[in-house]
Amino acid sequence: MNGKLIAKDEKGTELTILLDQPVSFKLGLDITVYQTKNIRTLKQNSTYWLYLTWCIDSAGGDLQSAGYFSIDGLHENIKEYIKIKHPQDFKIDKHFTTTTLSRAEFTKFWEIINQELMVEYFGLDTSPFWKDLDRFTEWQTTNPGGMKEYLKERMPF
Repeated sequence: MNGKLIAKDEKGTELTILLDQPVSFKLGLDITVYQTKNIRTLKQNSTYWLYLTWCIDSAGGDLQSAGYFSIDGLHENIKEYIKIKHPQDFKIDKHFTTTTLSRAEFTKFWEIINQELMVEYFGLDTSPFWKDLDRFTEWQTTNPGGMKEYLKERMPF
């Protein structure tokens, strides 16, 4: 421990804040303490967008046949579904965004999407996505392009 801060909250209750890094404070200045949140990772986010691409593409989950052609549109519909069906599972204000979800919350969000929407509602078998993800990662080391380009190469015609 590098130090501690003793303060009182608005009710006069004494609080002790332990510091894990050296800091310097000047007397008489207000200090605001925030609890850090472990937000979703960039890898989680990029893999989620690859997942949506796979779900829509005709060589993947083929949600095109259900009328989905836009990944952004699908994502917006997913967020509306979560707001209606799972408001108690996530802190949802008027505007729900996945950018503020913690790693655990984002994982839960994705599990709900996968099971309730993709598997149960649309009837997709999403297990091939994970196989494709491994192949795509390997393919991408020697090929430019994203998941759409990879899936185009997989098309039999």
